[in-house]
Amino acid sequence: FEPHCRYFVCCARSSCEAARGARMKKIQNIFTAEGETERNGLDLLRYFSQPITFVSGVLLLLVVLCATFAPIIAPTDPYDLSVVSILDGRLAPGEQMFDGTVAWLGTDGAGRDVLSAILFGLRTSLIVAVCSAFIALIIGLLVGLIAAYFGGKTDAFLMRIVDIQLSFPAILVALVLLALLGKGIDKVIIALAIVQWAIYARTVRASAIVERRKEYIEAATSLGLSSFRIIWRHLMPNSISPLIVLATLQTAHSISIEATLSFLGVGVPITEPSLGSLISNGFDYILSGAYWITFFPGIMLLATVASINIVGDRLRVLLNPKIS
Repeated sequence: FEPHCRYFVCCARSSCEAARGARMKKIQNIFTAEGETERNGLDLLRYFSQPITFVSGVLLLLVVLCATFAPIIAPTDPYDLSVVSILDGRLAPGEQMFDGTVAWLGTDGAGRDVLSAILFGLRTSLIVAVCSAFIALIIGLLVGLIAAYFGGKTDAFLMRIVDIQLSFPAILVALVLLALLGKGIDKVIIALAIVQWAIYARTVRASAIVERRKEYIEAATSLGLSSFRIIWRHLMPNSISPLIVLATLQTAHSISIEATLSFLGVGVPITEPSLGSLISNGFDYILSGAYWITFFPGIMLLATVASINIVGDRLRVLLNPKIS
């Protein structure tokens, strides 16, 4: 019996009790992991429950596969001069080419198979969009984290640069940059990355400011950890989730801008296939009846951008529990 106003003395547990407690904790962790797995599975099923989301996901998967294996599945190489013949110019869909190959989507004015040109052009458009989105994400992530963590004049200076960047139309900035840099896939990637980084910076800054005020950042600062370690090990992993959805949507935006630039003749060179350049090549033949040269690349561009946007929008709903 302990005296009044004294704490009770707790006896040490025996080895059997300690082992039993460890087993119970292990079982509890197993059930917790199973519950997390089941909950994630239900979220995934709910994600694909809507028909439009399922169709968009399947369509996006097919687009990526077709772009990846374009050299294998394309009937011909549309940019191989030893295969392309001017005698096959403006063949209607389903007609047979000079070498016996069936042009399922017709041919353009230079005698190139439209189906093969779409597959190769889709590959170029996806490469440009993904690379530019990745570079812009890295730059925006670094700028946003630095602005949110240090705050003060650093935050004000960086955000004013972001505001200036976002005040100009993206297509106008890209046109000016390509006029200075010249044509080329690498030039288009650089121009699109410069156009988009400010959007990532503003988004990650808004998320990082909320995390910066939490207790675990204060604890890490009190322990004397370096700013680089706090940003890299603590702040960034908890602030990057909004960028997953934003990167998906910005990839579709990059495809649209690249197609616009190629249509205007300032994007990728004519020797490189692109959906925008394919649409531009057939624009002069619309009134003459050769609609397929522009129509089918336009449909592919529309389907690609729409599928990415729908998948990204549904991903935003899935990752944000506040959105019903």
